Amino acid sequence: MQASQLITKANLDRKAYRLKCRFKIEPSPKMGRLERERIRVAEMFVSDMNKQGWTYVPQHGFTMKGPYPFVAPTTLHIPRTLTAREMLPGVANGLRFRDGGGSMASLVPPLNSAEWWEYELAGVFSRPQITVEQPKLHEETT
Repeated sequence: MQASQLITKANLDRKAYRLKCRFKIEPSPKMGRLERERIRVAEMFVSDMNKQGWTYVPQHGFTMKGPYPFVAPTTLHIPRTLTAREMLPGVANGLRFRDGGGSMASLVPPLNSAEWWEYELAGVFSRPQITVEQPKLHEETT
């Protein structure tokens, strides 16, 4: 069996990605307040991404979308479903395994009744890309 070859370039190319972040603000902010918050969050976003090895590409600037109603992030704990083999002793004793009902979806309030609004900032960042190629069958060496 032939082993794959790892081919990398001596100089690493940089690849650009549009990365997004969201921030929350009080409803109906004044234009000056929204602009100040946008600049503050963009500066924090750039510094955080620099710590992770990303470089901000200023030619594209930041784009802002919104407002959206704020939805607090939650961790979903999906209950483990029993297998038929695990249910067998319970069924033999007369237990019934039924669907608990309900949904994991949460209701989002309309924008006019939300306590917080959320805006989305998107900027272009780049980082070195490792180019990896796998040789085709006719290129493999023995």
